[in-house]
Amino acid sequence: MSLRVGHSTQLPLLNSTQEFLKSLVDDRAPDTLLGEAWDEFYRVYSNLIRRFVIARGLRDADAEDCVQEVWFEVAARLGDFEHPVSRPGLRAWLYTVVRSKATDTLRRNRRRTQSVDEAIEAGHEPASAQADPRTDHQRHWDEAMMLTVLNELRSLESRLNYEVLHLRLIEGRSVSEVAASLDLKPEQVWYRHHRMLKKLRARVALYTGESIGQP
Repeated sequence: MSLRVGHSTQLPLLNSTQEFLKSLVDDRAPDTLLGEAWDEFYRVYSNLIRRFVIARGLRDADAEDCVQEVWFEVAARLGDFEHPVSRPGLRAWLYTVVRSKATDTLRRNRRRTQSVDEAIEAGHEPASAQADPRTDHQRHWDEAMMLTVLNELRSLESRLNYEVLHLRLIEGRSVSEVAASLDLKPEQVWYRHHRMLKKLRARVALYTGESIGQP
């Protein structure tokens, strides 16, 4: 079985994976097809979960431990997950699980660091004027998600359409600059960019349950 992320056949995969997990909870031996569904579910989401964990600022052993915690949580709770009829809720749910587990790991690391610092000196250094670490982690998360979406669009769209999106969105080129670079009319650039932005927003919504620009 081979299912693409975001394809309409994702729901049967989810249902079969949930049946597999419920059979384990009920101490029933799952059949071969349900076991294959779990393997496929893991394959589809494994890299994305790891990328999101790293985007939260975790590295090396911390990242691997967090990924394992995410999968333990998924295995424990996915059986009771109810997929919304009109929204891509699974990815939003996974997004929440990863963010929660990564935040827990970062908090544990901060507590350990603070304990070591307190043992070395009784006082504390003045608070840093840098931005809130949570804001920085969210920025890394969003960057990783955007990279994932852009890579997907690159494989799905024509080279010309992707070039228009990249030049306008990533490099910040003007419509006239893109038109001259790609030998297109300005209205063609505008149309292609607008169309690609709609696809970009749709794919972001698949991963977060929200549209770009929503809080």
